[in-house]
Amino acid sequence: MNPDQPTPDENPQTNPSGRPPLSEKDFIQNGWSWTSLPFWLWIFLFAVVTSLILGSRGWYEGLLQSEKKHEPFLEVTNREFSVFLWQFPSFMRVNVSKKTGYLPGFLPTGENVTLGTTEDFVSAPPDLIFLYHTWHRLLYPEFIARSINPKEFENFLEQLPEWKPENWPKAPLEYAQMIESKSYAKTEDLQALPESTLPLIVRQAFQGWKNYFMEGSQINELQPTFAQVKTFLETHPHYARNYWRNIQEVNGQKVAGSDYLYDFLTSTFIPDATLPKEQLAPFLKVAIYNAEKANQQKSGTGIQ
Repeated sequence: MNPDQPTPDENPQTNPSGRPPLSEKDFIQNGWSWTSLPFWLWIFLFAVVTSLILGSRGWYEGLLQSEKKHEPFLEVTNREFSVFLWQFPSFMRVNVSKKTGYLPGFLPTGENVTLGTTEDFVSAPPDLIFLYHTWHRLLYPEFIARSINPKEFENFLEQLPEWKPENWPKAPLEYAQMIESKSYAKTEDLQALPESTLPLIVRQAFQGWKNYFMEGSQINELQPTFAQVKTFLETHPHYARNYWRNIQEVNGQKVAGSDYLYDFLTSTFIPDATLPKEQLAPFLKVAIYNAEKANQQKSGTGIQ
């Protein structure tokens, strides 16, 4: 080898293989981009992504229902919750502004439960479910029974078909037989029927429906006196202030309020004076109205 001839490593134009070194342009790839994908492949990818989204949504809903089966606090069906909503109508889906994700088992433009979801567990904010349990524990047993006109009951079934036996898989047999045969039409007052024939939950649903659709204006006009409220609380003690004073607001809606029955903390009120409006919660007002109507029925001084 000629000592004056440069070795391959010393020649800047060659490498050991004898080929010239790679330049920067050899590392740049301009031959592919997303826009170069064929149209059919785009359709395929879109279908796959859509399927994944829909499938994950269904999986998530199934997971929620499965979890609720292991949480007694959450084991409240849409059917059961609908009876509670008649007593607290401000929480109905139709009456709230933000409906997305709120009570999805209920129609957004009406008061009905969606027929396919009646037995599903309700999806609602935890504090609202807590209010349901409070109502169910304290007030559900103190149901104030009023007469049930058969014609009104038929209208109730037509407007709320979720209470028809074909839409209520767990309906008691005697109730289903009564509805299917329409034997209730021959009964002067359905309130006189045994509970096996007319369950308590149906009676409460009917009365809530009647209060909401037929008696709203009369209930709004009710202005009970201290004496009337005191008499009511003596027979329905779970409406007292000590049970509700800490439940002032739920999900942005007023429930009882800090002033609820405040003047009953003292005995200085005048019996014939009207109870201040801020001390009379809507659910108490409805209950007093029903109690007054029930008393009229017993005394024969009014038509229910």
